[in-house]
Amino acid sequence: MSYGVFGTGINAPPAVLASTMAAITQKAIEPVLADNVMMPSSTFWALCRKGKTFKGGELIYPLLFVEELTGGAYVGAQLLNTTVTDSIQPANQVWRDYYEAISIPVTDVIRNAGSGLDIIQMKVEAASSSFLQKLSRALFHTTPQNTANDIDDIESWIGSGVPSTPTILTIATNTIAGIDRSQPANSFWQPPTPQSTTATAITGTIMDTAYATVKLGYDEPDLILGDRTRYVNFKAAFMGASTSYFARYGENMQDREAVQAGFRYHFLFNNAVVLDDPFIAANLFYIINTKYMHPVFHPGSYFRLTPWLRPTNQDVITSQMFLTWQLEDLAPRMGIKVLSA
Repeated sequence: MSYGVFGTGINAPPAVLASTMAAITQKAIEPVLADNVMMPSSTFWALCRKGKTFKGGELIYPLLFVEELTGGAYVGAQLLNTTVTDSIQPANQVWRDYYEAISIPVTDVIRNAGSGLDIIQMKVEAASSSFLQKLSRALFHTTPQNTANDIDDIESWIGSGVPSTPTILTIATNTIAGIDRSQPANSFWQPPTPQSTTATAITGTIMDTAYATVKLGYDEPDLILGDRTRYVNFKAAFMGASTSYFARYGENMQDREAVQAGFRYHFLFNNAVVLDDPFIAANLFYIINTKYMHPVFHPGSYFRLTPWLRPTNQDVITSQMFLTWQLEDLAPRMGIKVLSA
């Protein structure tokens, strides 16, 4: 049955004295803003755990880009090599500024006085949630609202360097942090060539091959990101009967426990947490070492909220929320993109 009343009106039925009830009865308003729009980004959460703050007009970090070949074994009075090697090159990133507007008619604020929930608080919460959506999309340069003014995203760092077409599997040839990766002399700034598995679904062997590409000694990636379908398919490869037997039922203690038809906590592959993210393009995985790739924030504009202002000739109050940040990667060779069917 359709009732046709929404908001603070009283539905009839079940109310019989509909007009009377609508005039004198107040509905119970839940003191929360129920979100039916926003999608949380596991990537944004994971990367921000390693985020840092820096001051300055731009981001500069020195890169050791070539081994110094002076030195080694010698004998007696041998003439030693004292060649000077210029082995450090600067990388330069430009800060990116983001904003979210909060605008409310003053007349609505007046009418809201004495109600169960404060309209200003609700609009600030809505703006904050919407702001996080923009920041989450910026990590992958996904639509809508992505522009050339966005941060250097994950695809630009360790993908093909073409954010608008992340399924490209060629080596990156873009310019990032001021270094042109199309130049052979700058090959140190290249990520590994993306690994393609377009002919088959992802498997443990395929992922382990990519993982080993960016594992150097004890320095291992700690984050594997994929779209939801690829994440589920990859996880399923470790939940078969034979795998479950050895992993879960091989000891007497586990025989006495309830069967776990999945992973109780995080799904780990080697030493990396595997997460799905709704903002990643389909058919993709990214393997990341957050020791090197993480967001950086400017403390002078870290979710800065301006005072409420009234524009000229409008009975509206407006505030702005600002953030200045970037996504830096100190070693692109420590991350890789994997394309999977």
